[in-house]
Amino acid sequence: MADKENPPISTRRGDDGTTTLLGAGRLSKADAPIVVLGDIDEASSFLGLARAEAAGAGAEEFVALILDLQRLLYRVMGDVAMPKEQNFVDEGDVGYLDDALEGWRGRTELPNEFVVPGGSRLGSLLDVARSVVRRAERSLVVAGYAEGHPCALRAINRLSDLLFVLARNADGRHDLSRG
Repeated sequence: MADKENPPISTRRGDDGTTTLLGAGRLSKADAPIVVLGDIDEASSFLGLARAEAAGAGAEEFVALILDLQRLLYRVMGDVAMPKEQNFVDEGDVGYLDDALEGWRGRTELPNEFVVPGGSRLGSLLDVARSVVRRAERSLVVAGYAEGHPCALRAINRLSDLLFVLARNADGRHDLSRG
């Protein structure tokens, strides 16, 4: 039974197909901002799975980076949820991703042919996260967030590139537990 210390998990308010978005009030769960937020949340969840896999393999550098990327996705969600005048993602975030992309690119042999995901478990999880990030990017554009939050869109674009490189790096290691 729910009480002050253990409030109910289900409010049942969404049973009608709506949800609350901060200052926007009740919205349909099919409205563009809710779809975008769902795509980003899904991407973060897949990154969490990749982070757990990396942790189990002792790949601490992957673990720390993926956690940073998940935190970035939450800031992107803040941009989606807030008015256009407020931005949680800025040029510093885009620069961080550019630097990470270049750093990992220098340490990763990229194939010259089309990549079929599945070279390693961690690489495959990162590829799934990358494809969901690409969907989130498309959702951001369709919903019109590119104009009001250009850094968020640029960050999402860089993130998918970084995830591609990280997946190829993981595939090249095959068994991260052996280094």
